[in-house]
Amino acid sequence: MLFFVWFMLLFIFSLMERVRRKREKGAGKRELPVEPRPSPLAEALGELLAVAGGIYLALLMAVSFLGLEIPERIRLGSLLLEPLAALSVVLALLQPWLDRLWFRSW
Repeated sequence: MLFFVWFMLLFIFSLMERVRRKREKGAGKRELPVEPRPSPLAEALGELLAVAGGIYLALLMAVSFLGLEIPERIRLGSLLLEPLAALSVVLALLQPWLDRLWFRSW
C-alpha cells in the first residue's frame, strides 16, 4: 500500500511539473485558438505515456541485444509487474526533474 501511495504522489507531481513547463512555453501566446486545443493536463499525460513507451522500447531492445535474462514478473506488495514496464514508467515520471537538472548544469 505504501508503494502505491508513493507512486501516486510521484505521478501527480510529475504531471504538475509537466503542466508547469507547458504553461511556461506558451506564456506569450494569449490569442484565441482557431481549433480546439487539448488541456495542459491532457498534453502532459500524453507526453508522459509517450516518454514511458520510448524508454520501454529502448530497454526492451537493449535487453534483447545483450541477451539478458530478466524475470517475467516482479512482485511489489500485492502487484505483479513487468520489470521493464515498471522501470520505464518510473523513469518517465522522474524525467521532468532530471531534464531540469540536466539543463541547469549546462
